[in-house]
Amino acid sequence: MPLHLDAAMAETSPAMRKSGKFYRGTIIASDPSIEVTEGGLVMVYTDLDMTTGRTVIARAVSSDGRSWQPEGGGGAVKGMIMAGRPDAWDQNVESAELVRHGRQWELFFAGYRDEGVPAKGFPAALWMATSADGRNFTRVSDDPVMRPTPGWYDNDAIYSPSIWFDGTTYHMVYVGHAYSDFSRIGSGGVFLLGATSSDGRNWTKSPEPIARPGQFKGWRRDGLAEPWLVPNPEGGFLLFYTGLHDEDRAIGVATGPSPDGPWDFGARPLIDKGKRRDRDGHQVLAPSAVVQNGVLRLWYLAADRKGALTIGEAEGALPEAIVSTK
Repeated sequence: MPLHLDAAMAETSPAMRKSGKFYRGTIIASDPSIEVTEGGLVMVYTDLDMTTGRTVIARAVSSDGRSWQPEGGGGAVKGMIMAGRPDAWDQNVESAELVRHGRQWELFFAGYRDEGVPAKGFPAALWMATSADGRNFTRVSDDPVMRPTPGWYDNDAIYSPSIWFDGTTYHMVYVGHAYSDFSRIGSGGVFLLGATSSDGRNWTKSPEPIARPGQFKGWRRDGLAEPWLVPNPEGGFLLFYTGLHDEDRAIGVATGPSPDGPWDFGARPLIDKGKRRDRDGHQVLAPSAVVQNGVLRLWYLAADRKGALTIGEAEGALPEAIVSTK
């Protein structure tokens, strides 16, 4: 890979066009997870309950992917489908993944306490909930379905699960954080990790990271985060992700023969932040993607310079978009 292609931030790929449409929930909208249904699109995302000061998970629906309507529970947060539990490990819930097969809906999400080590948000573990209608979810257990492993790549947190169910096996890519103890791996940071399960409740973690800090240069030198796994209509799978570089964020893509890789990472990002005053003028991250009829549609967390969090949308022809990152 030529180093100069990866040495600096690049503008959004010319193959991808931002629509300029942004969705805000009751307070914020972040970490989108999109599911295609017979009636259109369903999105779950992270919102904020100002009555408790805690993050929650909400749901919205759309016929075109640009105009969204909250749909679900009521209360302080429109469309809320999952909230944390007082005095439990998952007081805050966020970065959810929505999986549907048949009439079964499954929600995988991260949860953490208000106070933690080394900071709020740590430790975070993975929970699972199920639903018959996609609106009313029940946890499968009072305990996480996957916990951090002491001294390992996810010692402090498990975040941003992206899951593909092939009819037999759940394949997951997720983000592990290791700061307070990395005694088993040598050095800490943010890692992109994999795991598999036969039932979504019992997981086997892959022994080595998909990506680690320092593996790449430039716009992703500090690691990769917020993965999104989706089949490639042209064969194999696509893995979208956030590239980390100090406070900068950009969205890239990798291709692979299976949901477990191995992955070929493009050198350039697909989506970069907008102009200074844009609603995505500070950061773009946490992608969710759908590929239909050769068109790649990508939703992402957009952060402006005042701290507002919304969900933006971009699209482009799939082959050209992939080639543009090489």
